[in-house]
Amino acid sequence: MKQVFTSLAIVGFLMVSTIGNNVWATSAEDVIRATTNEVLDNPERLNDPKEVGKLLDNVFSFYLMSRSVLGKYWKSATKDQKKGFIKAFRDLLIRTYSNALVEAAGKVKKDDVKYSSKVRGKKTTVFSDVQQKGKKTIKVKYEMRQRKDKWQVYNVIVGGVSLVNNYRTEFRQKVKKKGLDALIKEIKNRKK
Repeated sequence: MKQVFTSLAIVGFLMVSTIGNNVWATSAEDVIRATTNEVLDNPERLNDPKEVGKLLDNVFSFYLMSRSVLGKYWKSATKDQKKGFIKAFRDLLIRTYSNALVEAAGKVKKDDVKYSSKVRGKKTTVFSDVQQKGKKTIKVKYEMRQRKDKWQVYNVIVGGVSLVNNYRTEFRQKVKKKGLDALIKEIKNRKK
């Protein structure tokens, strides 16, 4: 399951990376469309994990993602554990996808992506269909929320697999067996 998600999520993360200030666009769909176009126009910036970190920080709410991933364990975590988990989880995602983003950027063209969205107040789901020649269409959903006129992604669903649910399932068992501090240490030491 993890490998399936990882390969599909490459395209998902590609779509939500941003260069510049496009996260301030007027709609969530505009954010996804504009940032996708900028990444596809500037794939060389994705060679540097620090740049990928900056890109993801502009669009992702790592706080909301971390809280959702930890689920019931979030409430009992100390302030330092929450802070440590958010940083470790963010860094894990950046390490995991830095190289994969470069590869995906060279394979996807602007015209390959079609967008639509469903708005529910300050929450929106943006749908994108990535259609590559001779390959099956990849469906990517971005669950986003608006805070202070800024749209942020709090979950990515690629090919029906949720980033948040995937990590929640994996991490829940580890926290239950070894505790949150051990999970944070393990995440920090992971290469991918």
